[in-house]
Amino acid sequence: MSQASTEYRIEPGYEFPPEDITVSEADQRQKHGFCDMPPERYGDVVDPTFLARRTILLNTEAIQSCRPDCAPVHIVHRLKLHAPVRLGETVTMTGQYIAIPEISRGWVTKSRWEFHRADGTHVLTVEPDVMMMDPNKAPDGKKGARKERPPVDDSGFETLLEKQCTPETTLGYCEGTTNLIHTVPEVAREYGFRAPIIAGNQTVNFLLEALALDGVPAEMDVELKFLKPVFWDDAVKVQGRRENGALTELRAVNGDGETVATGIVNSVRY
Repeated sequence: MSQASTEYRIEPGYEFPPEDITVSEADQRQKHGFCDMPPERYGDVVDPTFLARRTILLNTEAIQSCRPDCAPVHIVHRLKLHAPVRLGETVTMTGQYIAIPEISRGWVTKSRWEFHRADGTHVLTVEPDVMMMDPNKAPDGKKGARKERPPVDDSGFETLLEKQCTPETTLGYCEGTTNLIHTVPEVAREYGFRAPIIAGNQTVNFLLEALALDGVPAEMDVELKFLKPVFWDDAVKVQGRRENGALTELRAVNGDGETVATGIVNSVRY
């Protein structure tokens, strides 16, 4: 874990201190429980979402340390699994900021993280984009409110999983977070959301579980984008489109028929 004395800098080229990461069976089972995921889904293999989760937590720490006026919001997640990792196995993570472009709602931290075994085996690459949301740049009006929208075109997609978010599962999954837009309604409203939003990483869990329905991936290359917030009371359908029997596209759709996240499956091997 990172030390409290870490002096973060949000600038291209800043390198985070290396960390050793171990995902235990107990932690994975607990987090999967908050995602309504059966313990046998990944067997004794680490759900790569939980290795990648640390990169988001460190982005959050850095933003809250350097820009406490801004709220971190996970918006893009690129994940390349090169080799499976076993529960209880320790890997070393290194990471750095690549770019910090300004956008209408604030800024985006773009970072790249690499995970290696002690023998040098490269097991995972993660490239998340995390928005630093400036509350002074929030749009006017009742932000985050539900709106009537046309239904999503379902052609070619099949529903693979259905999830029901609740305050209890959101609080459980986000236990210990310092990003209060996930846990405190008043803070969520301050940043333009009608209610707390679930962690982007939990949406990653939902989407990648769809790939795991066909078997535990040994390698994969996916890019996930979060288009709209998922609130802690939303119902979510995870859908997929196949080509020649293999999943090539994923998406998450909320109860209003809005696509809240999409995923491109560049490759997957079981």
